[in-house]
Amino acid sequence: MMKEQLETQDIYNLIHSEGIFILYGYAPICANCRIAERMLKLTQEIHDFEYTAIDLNYHVDIINDYKITSAPALLIFEDGELKENVYRFESVTNLLNILERHR
Repeated sequence: MMKEQLETQDIYNLIHSEGIFILYGYAPICANCRIAERMLKLTQEIHDFEYTAIDLNYHVDIINDYKITSAPALLIFEDGELKENVYRFESVTNLLNILERHR
């Protein structure tokens, strides 16, 4: 997981790279975001994948461009195209099923 403060343009570059790119958007004061990230980390232990985490407060352009409606948000891109966005993490099993669709 990459959880450093990235510039918005860097995130766009990652989104438009080839292959699968997973973006996790959160807000630091969001309790659901902390729970969702714990589920995401457990999912990552089971199903090896990388994701980039960003504080949505600093990326209004991404919120607008991809119509992010709430935090936490998990956006899955394939070859630069948004394939799925997830706002209800529900369970580790649910996240595993979502990621399996994009292998």
